[in-house]
Formats: sequence, structure tokens, C-alpha cells
Amino acid sequence: MGRKRVIFLFCWILLLLILLGVLAFSFYRLYVQAEKAQKAAFTGEVLKVGREIAVKFNNRINEEFMSDTALVSFSESADSPDTHTLLVMNDGVPSALLTQTVTEYQGDLVILKQDTSYFHSDDSAKIVVLDTVATGHSLYTDSIIKRIDSHDFTDIVKKTLHEYGMDIAFEYGIFNFPKDHFVIRSKSMDKNIVDKAYIFALQTNNTEVYTHYLILNFPSERAFFLKKMFPIVLPIAGIVVLLSLLMIIMIVTLTQQKRNQEVKNDFINNMTHEFKTPISTISLACEAMEDDSIQTDVATRKSYVSMIRAENERLQKMVTNILQLAQLKKGQLKINAEDVNVHGVLNAIVRSFSLQVTNLGGKFVTRFNAEMPIVVADKSHVESIFVNLIENALKYSNKQPVIELSTWCERGMLAVSVTDNGIGIPKKNIKHIFDEFYRVTKGNVHDNKGYGLGLNYVKKIVEIHGGRVKVKSVLGEGSTFTVYIPYKNNKK
Repeated sequence: MGRKRVIFLFCWILLLLILLGVLAFSFYRLYVQAEKAQKAAFTGEVLKVGREIAVKFNNRINEEFMSDTALVSFSESADSPDTHTLLVMNDGVPSALLTQTVTEYQGDLVILKQDTSYFHSDDSAKIVVLDTVATGHSLYTDSIIKRIDSHDFTDIVKKTLHEYGMDIAFEYGIFNFPKDHFVIRSKSMDKNIVDKAYIFALQTNNTEVYTHYLILNFPSERAFFLKKMFPIVLPIAGIVVLLSLLMIIMIVTLTQQKRNQEVKNDFINNMTHEFKTPISTISLACEAMEDDSIQTDVATRKSYVSMIRAENERLQKMVTNILQLAQLKKGQLKINAEDVNVHGVLNAIVRSFSLQVTNLGGKFVTRFNAEMPIVVADKSHVESIFVNLIENALKYSNKQPVIELSTWCERGMLAVSVTDNGIGIPKKNIKHIFDEFYRVTKGNVHDNKGYGLGLNYVKKIVEIHGGRVKVKSVLGEGSTFTVYIPYKNNKK
């Protein structure tokens, strides 16, 4: 039975692990898909907001750039009535050709963009090479950008992100690609971040030549979109956990049911074995009494009648114990509380067992130190408690039994201990000895008499009286069972 049980447990545990693995893998797949979806949505939002931030950066840089330019007027030809203006940087490098300017607006120079030709068209090479403009202007543009208070850029990023509902920690920088360096950047940013961050081109000084780029990075990016995933992931994770718990409970329940079934089968086998002996004895005695020769032998007939009576009482006692346990389980056992002198009960039990103990070469040792041995309890059940403990002491003895009974008072309770010199109980079994139907055996279920109800009965009766039972045991040396019964019993 033990091997079958191990195989059964192994199969169920293996099945549980497989099912949990499938659930975990399914949850992981769902999580990965959800994370990808959130990542894509987040990236889309960043691209949208990043382009807007880049436009705002362009405007702010160009404002600073326009305050640092000069205009040079010249005629396209001697005969041409049209006047053109060349937009030149302070370093003397031409940037754009203006075909018209307006200066009447409050004395400020106004450049009409639609009338301006920038040096990025096919004929721009006539004035300056495009790459030269890009490379040459990049350092100048650096100086323009560095003039601007970095808080202006930070405010632009923060406000724009807030407008899009993206309240998230960020880092930003403006990177000069031709010179391969940051013009401005957050303290924690380095060049390696360029390959991982979001990049947006800046159209500095109104040219199509992109030399500077806005770098946006979000250190808590994953946490941000995982937070958005939370309403989706939490129910899924809850379902997985709930299913896992239900599966574990199911496995534990099935295992417990199987164990209970095995224990009950063991109990039935033991009970059948226990009943078989007295029934067989009674049957044999009855057959013997039918013999004509026995009818005239009064002494022999009386011995058979006495044997039948003793076995009948034994059967009655076993049936009574079983019925009492059934009543205990249903909470229907009646307790007839009265004043009980425990010392008197113990002395009576010692006298009833003395012949049996003496025949085994053993003895009783009594140490009744309790000054107050009277408790309020059910006398018949108190007797049953100590009868069971002494029977166990004899049953599990492999030598001449020495049974010591001791009493004392402890914290408002009468303590009674039953100590034997028997085989003892293994540590791994001690926590189970009060379980229903449980017996400590050595392989064969019939090695010892009984059917695993005695100690269970003892514990329940003691608890009904408001007390408790403690056990100490050393394998090979013996056991001590201590019963504590309160003097004032509040249990009914």
C-alpha cells in the first residue's frame, strides 16, 4: 500500500508541475504579447511627442540664431532692378539668399520665408559646398545652443510630455553628429545612449542640413508601460494564481482522501481481526459445551461459561468504544459531570491490571503527589482515558513492563502521567499518534492489537473536559503520556 501511495503522489505531483508549467508558459506568452503591444503604443506616443519637442527646440534655437546674423545687400546684375540680400553668419559664412526684406515693422528686420532661398538647392554649390556648410556651421550652432539656458529646453520637454499625458522621468540631449559629441545633455547620459534612445533631427538655422539631433531617453520606460499593463496583467496573474491554488488544494485533498481511505481500510482489517478472536473463542466454547461429557462436568462447564462471558464483555467494550467515537465525531457524546477522585480511579485500574502485569513479570509504581485529586468530570470516561493509556503501555512493551503513575497539581489542573519502559515512538510518528485510525506498526498491520482509536479517543475526551494531553517518547526507552484535567470544568 505504501508503494502504491508513493506512486500515486508522484503521478499527481508530476501532473501538477506539468499543468503549472503550461499555465506559467501561457501567462508568459500573454505577458510578452501585452508588453510588445504596450511597447509599440509607447513608441508611437514618443515619436509623436518627440517630433513636437523637436519643432519647439527648432524654434527656440532659430530665435537665438536670428539674433546673431547680418544682412549684406547686393544686386544680381547691373541691369537688374531687383535687389537681393545675402544672409551671412557672424563668422562670414553665407547661409541664405533673400530676394526681399521688410524693415518697416516697428524698426525690426522681418524676413519673409517664402522669399528666401536657402543653400540646399542644386545651385547652392555655386556659393558654398553643402558638406562644408554642415561641418563648418556645426560648431557655430553649438555656440548658439549653449547660449540658451538649459532650463528652457527642460521646460519644453516636461510641458510637452505632460500635454500628452506622459508624466515619466526623462533624459534629453542635443547631439552634434559631425563632431560626434553632445552639445547639452542630462548628467546621466553618455554617447552610448545614442544607439538606444529616440532620435529626432533638428532643423537648425533654417537649413535642411541636419547636423544636430534631439536625443530623448526614458530610464523608467519599461516600468511606465508595465504600469499601463497592470490592469491587464493583474487579472491574468490572479487567474493563474487562483488556478494554481485550486490545483494544489485538489491534489492535497485527493492525497488526503486516499490516505483516509487507506487508513479506514486498515481500520476495518484490524477491527475484523480484533472481533474475530473473541467470536472464534465463543464459537469454540459453545461447541465444547454441546459435548455430552461436558454437561456432567460442572467445573469445566463453568470455565467455558466464564470464557464466553469474558469474550462477550470484550466485544461489548470494543463496540462501545466505536460507538462513543462516532458520537464524539458528531458532537453527541453526553458528559455526566460529577466529582471524581482520580486517585481512587487509578487505584481501581491498578488492581484490575495487577494480575496481568504480574504474569508478565512487571509492576506498577505509583507516585500520587497531588494534594487535591478530585476533579469535576465524567467518571466512566476518566476511567477509559487511563485504561487506554495503560493498555498501550502493555501492548507496546517488549520486556517486563514497569508502569509508573504520577499525579501533581499544575496551574489549576490535575496532572496525571503514565510512564512505561516500552519500545517508544519514533519522532516522525509522534505528531500522528492522536489521529483517527493511526497506528505505529512494523510492517504487518496485525503486529499489534487495536485499531488506532484509543489515543484519538483519549485526546478528544480530555479536550471535552477542557484539558490537554502531552507526550514525550524516546525510541527504545519508553513513553510518557501526561493528561491535564482542570479542576473547574466549563465544558458541557
